[in-house]
Amino acid sequence: MSILKPKALVITGDGINCEVETAQAFRLAGFDAEIRHLNDLISEQLREDQLFPRYSALAFPGGFSFGDDLTSGKILALKIRHGLGWDLARYAERGGLVIGICNGFQALIRLGVFGKDISITHNSHGKFQNHWIKVTPFGTACHWLKGLGTMDLPIRHGEGRLIFNPSRRIEVLGKMDRKGMTCLKYEGDPNGSDMGLAGLCDMSGRILGIMPHPEAFVRWTSHPEWTLTPARANAPGQGLSLFENAYQEAMRAL
Repeated sequence: MSILKPKALVITGDGINCEVETAQAFRLAGFDAEIRHLNDLISEQLREDQLFPRYSALAFPGGFSFGDDLTSGKILALKIRHGLGWDLARYAERGGLVIGICNGFQALIRLGVFGKDISITHNSHGKFQNHWIKVTPFGTACHWLKGLGTMDLPIRHGEGRLIFNPSRRIEVLGKMDRKGMTCLKYEGDPNGSDMGLAGLCDMSGRILGIMPHPEAFVRWTSHPEWTLTPARANAPGQGLSLFENAYQEAMRAL
C-alpha cells in the first residue's frame, strides 16, 4: 500500500538557482516535491484557489531572480501578483505552507506578505556576503521553526538588511513582536538588519521568509567543520528540521 505524501511546489525561473536543493530538502523531509518554472505556471494560469490541496507547501527558493535589476525580488513579486494573482495569505488560510528563502524572502516582502512598513535593502557594509552564521528562532508562532534551537546556516546575499518605516518603527515592531512575527534573529550583526532579524513569519505562522539557506544544510557533511566530528558524517544537517516541521504540519492537514 502506497503512503500518501504531501506535495510541495518549488518555483524556479530566470536567475533562481537553489530550486534543486530546495526540492531535495522537501523530499528528504517526506514530501513529494515538484519543480515548476514560473512562466509555465503563468501560461497554465494556475490559480491560487487551485494550489491547495493540490500542493501542501509552496517554496520560493534563493538565487538572483531576473538579475535583481530593479531591486531584489521585485520582478518576481510583480509576476506573481499580476501574472498569477496569487494571494498567499488565503492559501495559508486554507492550510498551505509557504517558505521564501533569500531572494524568495525578498519577493515575499515586495508582495507585502509581512506588511507595508517593511522593506529590505543593501547590507549596511555594502558588500555581498557568503559565510555561515548562527541564527536563533524566537517565539512559538511559526510552524516552520517550532521546537528548534540555535542553528548554523549559510547566508549568501547582498541585500539582506530588513528596515522598517522610521516614522512607525516602534509601533510596527511592537505589534510584530506581540504576534510572534519576528521569529528568527542573527547572532551578531552581519548586514545591519533591524533588531538583527534573519527571518519573519506572517500572523498565521504558516508563511516564513528567511535570509539564511536551510536547504543548504540538510546533511551534516555540508558544514565546513564537519570533519571535526566525523562520527556524525551520516547525520542530518540542522536546516532539514524546518522542512520536517513543515511535513508534520502538512500531514495534519491531509
